[in-house]
Amino acid sequence: MLGFLLSATRRSSGKTMIAMGLCQALRNRGVNLAPFKKGPDYIDPMWIGIAAGNPCVNLDFNSMTEQEIAEKFTYRCRNKDMALVEGTMGLFDGVSASGADSNAALAKHLGLSVILVVDCKGMTRGIAPLLMGYQTFDSELNLIGVILNNVSGLRHESKLRSAIRNYTDLPVIGAVSHQPEMTIDERHIGLLTSVEDPVAAQNVEKTASIIESALDIDLLINLLEKHRIDLMLQDCKEQLPYVRGLRLGIARDRAFSFYYCDDIEMIEEAGIDIHYFSPLEDGGLPEVDALFIGGGFPELHAERLECNQSMLESIAGFCRSGRPVYAECGGLMYLARSLDWQGRRNRMVGYFPVDVRMHERPVGRGYVELAPTGRHLWHQNPEFAGCQSSPVVRAHEFHHSSIEGIEEDIDYAWEIVRGHGVDGKHDGFVRQGVLAGFSHLRNTRSYPWIEHFTRYIARSHARGRIQYTERH
Repeated sequence: MLGFLLSATRRSSGKTMIAMGLCQALRNRGVNLAPFKKGPDYIDPMWIGIAAGNPCVNLDFNSMTEQEIAEKFTYRCRNKDMALVEGTMGLFDGVSASGADSNAALAKHLGLSVILVVDCKGMTRGIAPLLMGYQTFDSELNLIGVILNNVSGLRHESKLRSAIRNYTDLPVIGAVSHQPEMTIDERHIGLLTSVEDPVAAQNVEKTASIIESALDIDLLINLLEKHRIDLMLQDCKEQLPYVRGLRLGIARDRAFSFYYCDDIEMIEEAGIDIHYFSPLEDGGLPEVDALFIGGGFPELHAERLECNQSMLESIAGFCRSGRPVYAECGGLMYLARSLDWQGRRNRMVGYFPVDVRMHERPVGRGYVELAPTGRHLWHQNPEFAGCQSSPVVRAHEFHHSSIEGIEEDIDYAWEIVRGHGVDGKHDGFVRQGVLAGFSHLRNTRSYPWIEHFTRYIARSHARGRIQYTERH
């Protein structure tokens, strides 16, 4: 199988736009792609998934073991022609000082060659020692080519190519000039999401057209043919107990769109009937047994969320009924009393008697480690007594918001081992059947949160129509 990891020398090098354009250009040639994104990220995978025509799956050393990453990669590569993994930050960057969680480590772990994107703005001959350093820093890494980005013209490109040719043996796959068409608007926590762009598919095609003309796609494919990957590991797919009769409402629109695609797939494959709803557009909730309100950008749509009075009342009533609700980050903000941003305060659902204030800089950002408290809704079940889950749950947070007016007697689902959460010590407000926090969970072997959540729903409806069938 063909496959490579697309990385860069540093963040904000234009790597995501090149990855997106490459995916669409390869797809236009009939290549059936398996796209991946390293690390915890929601927005880049949306764009890459549109371009590739297949869901983009995250591979994260923080929440997944090396074996789990390899198995996930192998499973998603089934019946595909090529794997493309977009890295994060720079090739050798990461939290670990040893580089154990870097893009380079992921490439070596999966047997992938590396294509390096270099932002060439203000650079000519200096690209040579830069690339020489990247080639020699880790002798086990298979760096097979370079893409020049932000090239100012033919003369600039000629100088860059000459320096690379004279001092390295790296093939130049192409040179991309700075073009307004190859940009996606950015905001306080990243790129504009694809669900907010009414012409997302057209913009992806424009980017692909630029990439097709700027890069030598045939050269790329020929290089990858020389360094094919061998999927040796058995593709072990996790399976939940099969659920019958469970209806889960998931908020999904321009305000709420942060969901891991493979988590959603696992919910569906477990037999759960998903009903998507829009807090922006719909007048009320569908007939469901539980709710999942993910992250997103409620602050950008706060006025419209406030104006949808019938939906606010519908969700408040659902929460007060004691039925299970799980909300992450933007979902927590939506369930609060109010949301204050840029001098405007808008009323939200009001289920939790707290107020949310947006800030210029991040309040909580990066990996978190969580320890469940005795008030955690999903763990008050004898079935979990023998659970093999790690005592510390690894997740991530990325929010510019803080919580104000927290009552002293409020219950929490998590104690913060690392990170910020809602107050630097705790995360996850608990009230009746609702759990809402800033941390984003990922369904993994060490913490299968989807199974915990769905078992909690089943327990909450023990006299209802929900039935579990264990798979063997």
